[in-house]
This record gives sequence, structure tokens and C-alpha cells, in this order.
Amino acid sequence: MSQIDTGLRSLLTRPLVYDAFQTLIGGDRYRRWYVRQWLQPFAGMSILDIGCGPGTMLRFLPRGVRYVGFDMNPLYIDHARRRFGTRGTFHAQKVGEARVTEAGCDVVMANAILHHLDDVEAAHLVDIAWQQLKPGGFLLTYDNAWTPDQSRAARALIARDRGQHVRTPEQYLALVHKRFSDVATSLRHDGYRIPYTLFTMKATRPA
Repeated sequence: MSQIDTGLRSLLTRPLVYDAFQTLIGGDRYRRWYVRQWLQPFAGMSILDIGCGPGTMLRFLPRGVRYVGFDMNPLYIDHARRRFGTRGTFHAQKVGEARVTEAGCDVVMANAILHHLDDVEAAHLVDIAWQQLKPGGFLLTYDNAWTPDQSRAARALIARDRGQHVRTPEQYLALVHKRFSDVATSLRHDGYRIPYTLFTMKATRPA
């Protein structure tokens, strides 16, 4: 994983600071739209969240989903266990180091993760998602992206992201197309309160 965690960016490795920053820029509003429009959760849905951070997504999910989260930051995982330990299982390790379930998952989420991974690491994540999903299940992602029509302010802010592998929508699609042929997408410049470009992908494994 390639990211910058020095200087002021190091504050974002702290769970409370990360959540407060996300709320400030409008991340909560985007997550609500993302869950309603793309995830469409239901009681009993099994979700594997790769790079779950401090478990923030559980704030937007209904009770009754079966949730497993992985993140490499032990501070995030400690926070997630304290806050959401009754609603999910959390692991402070790479998701590739453990098999989650023999039965497979309905959904694998990788929210704001691909832009932290180089092409080899990203391809590995896509492989893991394919292996963990049930037939008919889907991989759901969103990341910041470069587009020719985005504002200068958005480009400047995205250039300061901790992740060092921001891509164009076409480049993100190329990553998932190595495994998934059925991919729906969305591109938004208004997802946050600040100028920003977010690209969402829903890649479905054939039933």
C-alpha cells in the first residue's frame, strides 16, 4: 500500500480525526447516497469490507447485516471493535491473510482503497473479491479520480490525497475487468461539500 502518512496527513491515521474530517467534507452524505443507490443492504446480507477503517460504514447500514471488516491500521480496528463490536467482526491484518467464509459473501466493499494500491496490489484485491463472492454477488468500490472536466480546485485537492495511485475512470475499470465483465459505474463531481471527483464501480460476479 502506497500512501503518505507524514506531516498533517498523519492525523488521519487517528480514528476520531479521520471520522471528523470525513464528516466535515461531506463524506457522510456521500455514504448515505452510496448505500441507498448502490449497496441496497438487507437483513442477512453478508458484507466483507476491505480497508474498513474505523468501521464508519456501519453507521449507515441496517442492523442484521453480517459484516466482516479488515484494515491494516490497528488504531482503526481497535476503535471499530469498541464502537461496533456487537455488529461486526474486525481484523487488523491484510484481507489476503485469512479466508473469511467458506460460503462466500453477498458483497465485497473496497471503499476509497484502490487509489492507495499499485496495479499489482489492486489486481490482488480484485482477485480476493472474486474468490470471496457468491455467484451473483458484487464488488463495490469508490475512489477519487482524474477526469478532464473536473475543476482545478478538485485536481488540487485530489493531488494532496494520502493515496498515491489515483487513476482515471478508465484505469479503474481496467483493474476490475480482469475478473469482472459486468460493471456499472457512476461519476460525481458533487459528492462532497468540497470540489472533488468520485468514481463508483459495482462489479457483479455471474450467477
